[in-house]
Amino acid sequence: MTESRSTPGVVRLRESTDATASKERSWRRFGWATTLAMHLTPAAVTFGGTLLLAPLMVRLGLPRTFAMTVAFALLLTPIELGLLLRAAHRATGRWSLRALPAVLAYRRKLRWWVLLVPVLFAVALVAAVGLTPLSNAIGGSLSGVYPNWLLPDYDVTTAGFSTSVLVATLLITLAVDGLINPIVEELYFRAYLLPRLPVAGWRAVPLSAGLFTVQHYWQPWNWLLIFVLQLLLSALVVRLRSYRLGIIMHVLVNCFGTLATLLTVLA
Repeated sequence: MTESRSTPGVVRLRESTDATASKERSWRRFGWATTLAMHLTPAAVTFGGTLLLAPLMVRLGLPRTFAMTVAFALLLTPIELGLLLRAAHRATGRWSLRALPAVLAYRRKLRWWVLLVPVLFAVALVAAVGLTPLSNAIGGSLSGVYPNWLLPDYDVTTAGFSTSVLVATLLITLAVDGLINPIVEELYFRAYLLPRLPVAGWRAVPLSAGLFTVQHYWQPWNWLLIFVLQLLLSALVVRLRSYRLGIIMHVLVNCFGTLATLLTVLA
């Protein structure tokens, strides 16, 4: 019988991985009331803020759609990040971004599976194109219920705003909704809330995807698309144990639409 050998570095890596997996399995699970509140309340406040800010955008000569970007920047991101920081403070006694890893799961670094990104992005585009007729039909049925500037057929590029206004608001939207907010959302929903859901194992994946979908109150016509993409992404995050994949995909998907609109304006 031969004795297996391994380098100290490999041993430490294996011990670290095992310790991380063990800790992830031991996260204290939230009750249903806390789960629903944590998932649904920040976006509800943000949606309300968006509707209240829309008239102000008009008075400032800005597109009503920019109210959502402002609400994301002033409400959604600060609320979610604040809840993360509060959890980190309870765990470490520190109010610091550096304390966040103490409450985050799925922290493995990027590996070979980063090559999945182009494939996943292609899947997202195909799903978005394929579900566009359904989304437009649902959006059309909600005309008169939702403001017209929130509906899928609204085109801000033909709303009479100057190129400079559109470019400025789109660039800010790109930074807020294309980069900052997706990063915070992935840390909040995938790395923090997902391992703490009331249900264990793979049952948590569709629950997480469903709650993330429903909290998009401002676009119910896209709920099916969001659920399908989040179901796939959440499953991969759990399987690969890395929220970083979620961040990359969320940023790419959010940036795509805004970039397409920006290129249309510049053209």
